[in-house]
Amino acid sequence: MTTSDGMRRPNRSPSLALPWMAGYPLGSPPKKIHNQGETMRNVARLKMGYYPLPESEGVKLRSLLTYSQSASVIDPCVGQGAALHLVTSNAPVRRYGIELDAERARIADASGIETIQGNTFDALAKPESFSLLYLNPPYDSEIGSTANRRMEAVFLEHTYRWLVMGGVLVLVIPYERLHDCAGILSSHFAALNVFRMTDPESVQYRQIAVLGVRNDVRSAALERNKRQFHNIGVYGSFLKVPELQPGVCQPYSVPQSSETTLTYRSLPYDILEDLLPHSPAWKQVAPLLLPSDDVATGRPITPLHGGHVGLLCTAGLLNGVFGEGEDRHIARWRSVKHVTTFVEQEGDAEVIHHRERWTNELRLVYADGRTLKLTETPAKKEDEADGECAPAARAA
Repeated sequence: MTTSDGMRRPNRSPSLALPWMAGYPLGSPPKKIHNQGETMRNVARLKMGYYPLPESEGVKLRSLLTYSQSASVIDPCVGQGAALHLVTSNAPVRRYGIELDAERARIADASGIETIQGNTFDALAKPESFSLLYLNPPYDSEIGSTANRRMEAVFLEHTYRWLVMGGVLVLVIPYERLHDCAGILSSHFAALNVFRMTDPESVQYRQIAVLGVRNDVRSAALERNKRQFHNIGVYGSFLKVPELQPGVCQPYSVPQSSETTLTYRSLPYDILEDLLPHSPAWKQVAPLLLPSDDVATGRPITPLHGGHVGLLCTAGLLNGVFGEGEDRHIARWRSVKHVTTFVEQEGDAEVIHHRERWTNELRLVYADGRTLKLTETPAKKEDEADGECAPAARAA
């Protein structure tokens, strides 16, 4: 599979693709993502929203799918392709995938999945061209000034149209995000089932699997779907969701579909990254965007007094690598607050005072592994408190 401009370079992670990185955030979350969403979002971006499906859960999902004819299947967040292979194992299918990370896209492509390396929202496919949509989107929110939606719903809204009528959806999301996707699922899918995953990794992220068949849902069926999700997501709880296991429901039959084409309309960011250092325009703006650090060498004209050293230390200008041979080391200065606590007796009352002062602390790490901590006062014993304490009472 090639992109619309004939290029596909899954050889390294793109670093200049800022416009579409906002559409596919750099998203492991904490143990309970439902009550620490902000922390989850920052850590998740370090791994680009990559949460591979546990193998045991993939085997369970495969047991609920049947393939009788050749079909085209797609995973818009394919990763290394393991999940798509699990849910389509031993099936006569053509596998397609999209992956933002270049190295994971290369691995997926080498495994037999026709993979585009890039952003899902810049990929084009004909409506109703795939028989199975396996979707495990980034667990994050859009990044914008207003109206930021959950990425689970945004990915589902963008890709569900690729399913043929009667095509099967397998959606893996956190339990807390079910209500974000309920509108699309209720209006465009029938025979809906929601199951709780029990693998330790899935329990950590409170993952559920939603299975359904694409269909135009109206009137009574639409209201029934809405009530179903309302009962599960609003009045229910994660532990009350039925467990995903073989035979938990009637298998979903994946219909036949012909070979299709997946194209990419965005810029070849890897090529731009290679050419950028040679661009005259980049050479003009690079000093502004990437200013070089000022480095001062040599000895000062006059010895530094305590005030000079304090200013340079707190400004970080004395950090760096110093010395030679066995004495070569990394120096790191930081400011430390000390609190002195004392009590004054005023009549029958005791008044507790706290006096703060700041000192500098130097930590050294030597090339041979030695470490050293230098402070203005001796290191405290283990049973000493952080603050210095004057006598219990003193005259005012």
